Amino acid sequence: MDDSFDTFIKDMLNAKQWNTAVDGDVRRQLESDLKNRLTDQVNRSVIEAMPEDRIDGLNGLLDREAPDEEVQRYIADCGVDVRRITLETMLRFRDLYLGSKGR
Repeated sequence: MDDSFDTFIKDMLNAKQWNTAVDGDVRRQLESDLKNRLTDQVNRSVIEAMPEDRIDGLNGLLDREAPDEEVQRYIADCGVDVRRITLETMLRFRDLYLGSKGR
């Protein structure tokens, strides 16, 4: 997902025309900051979509630093549509960043 987030963030910045307004180092830092914010929002949205009685199980996996695949499988087994949630969160993020309305 990192590559798709990278592309998404770069496209957002290009839409804002940041490619001509800032130098390369500033742009790279901005891309990194936005990617971290987007990742946080997606993670939060996925957790909020989980049934409350499954949160403790997720916390247990995270506490023992389970492999990503195991965490992803657990979330999917909870019935969470991660793809849909990720897409919706990315669209909201873009709309907020670009100032779009009506989504």
